[in-house]
Amino acid sequence: MSEKDQLIRIGLSNREADAYLALLQLQEATVADIAKKTNESRTHLYDTLRSLISRGLVSYVVKNNIKFFHAAPPEKILDYLKEKEHSILSILPNLKAFHQIAFSKPFVEVYEDKEGMKTILNDILRTRKDWFAIGTTGKSRQILPLFFIQRFHKERIKNKIKLKTLINQTGEGVKLGEEFKTYSLTEVKYLPKTHESPMTIYIYGNKTVLLLWLAGDRPFAILIQSKEISASFKSYFNILWQTAKE
Repeated sequence: MSEKDQLIRIGLSNREADAYLALLQLQEATVADIAKKTNESRTHLYDTLRSLISRGLVSYVVKNNIKFFHAAPPEKILDYLKEKEHSILSILPNLKAFHQIAFSKPFVEVYEDKEGMKTILNDILRTRKDWFAIGTTGKSRQILPLFFIQRFHKERIKNKIKLKTLINQTGEGVKLGEEFKTYSLTEVKYLPKTHESPMTIYIYGNKTVLLLWLAGDRPFAILIQSKEISASFKSYFNILWQTAKE
């Protein structure tokens, strides 16, 4: 990368970079000298030089009513960058606030197959918030190794993550429910068959996961990160919990 490219990269315009490099070589020059060196019109050069002067990268002296321009030492560029850094640091708190406001919009990710399921379960452990499940089916045990599931629940209990789950009254679901009842920090209820969920829903922290099973029992999950949406699904869970049976 050339010196000009580097100057442009740190924030100078194309014309500013040309003028500054020309002045470093000329050491002292009039506008006419710089125009000849850079093949730039005088009209544009006046604007360019004013900008470089405001950045502290160019200065001038007047001799016989003629301005002679000088490039500041290259070390001055470091001072210029430090000033830019200080300016950015001073507004950083406000920029972060804008970023948080922007991310109040739902953030959506899609996960598929076995590795996607693992990612979601590991995220539950990382989040360390109570976990609510609607329409649990037990199908995940068909694709995830038993040692992974056992380790997951061991870590969940170790991290004091409570699970409240509403399980579909299928053969697999009932079998899973009986197993869950042997775990600590776990509450189990069964959905009435009239309210069985066609998909599994996980709610934890500010996240909601909609888990569907495709042909061949392949999981397809949509993770939504939104405080408002998770609160809405949590309210839905509480309504179902009141009508469900142990």
